[in-house]
Parts: sequence; C-alpha cells; structure tokens
Amino acid sequence: MVPKTDWDAPAHLQYEPIASPQGGASRDPSDVTEFENLREAVHWAMNNEAPAGMQAVIRTSSGAVLGPAMLEEIWLSLQGP
Repeated sequence: MVPKTDWDAPAHLQYEPIASPQGGASRDPSDVTEFENLREAVHWAMNNEAPAGMQAVIRTSSGAVLGPAMLEEIWLSLQGP
C-alpha cells in the first residue's frame, strides 16, 4: 500500500496511453499536474474523465507509481462503508 508519509506530500498526476507499460511513457513535464497531497490527486483522477485512449497515473513523493487498479482501490478505501 501507500506509505503514510505520501498522504500529506505532493503528488503528480499524468495521463499515459492505456497500451503503454505503467510509468513507461516519457511525457512532456508540462503534461504533469501537481497536487498538494495524494488525496487531492486521487480525488481528481477518479472524478475527472481521462482523455480518450489515456489513463491516469499518479507518482507519489516516495516515487511509487499508482496506476488505475491501485487508484480504484485507494478511492474505494477513502469512501468508507
């Protein structure tokens, strides 16, 4: 799972082609959206539609790359019962 220190640290959201390996696409840094913390980044990724053929990927302050499956899992855990 995600270390506790990542929750309050900046996180970067980027859209990558669905067919590319997770974290494998080298994109223009201007395509990266920075958020004050991981919760904000996850909220944005789960509530805004990705461009056609793309998927949201979040890079945490510790360097972890969170792809769609992990984002869905995190989002569900944040929603509570």
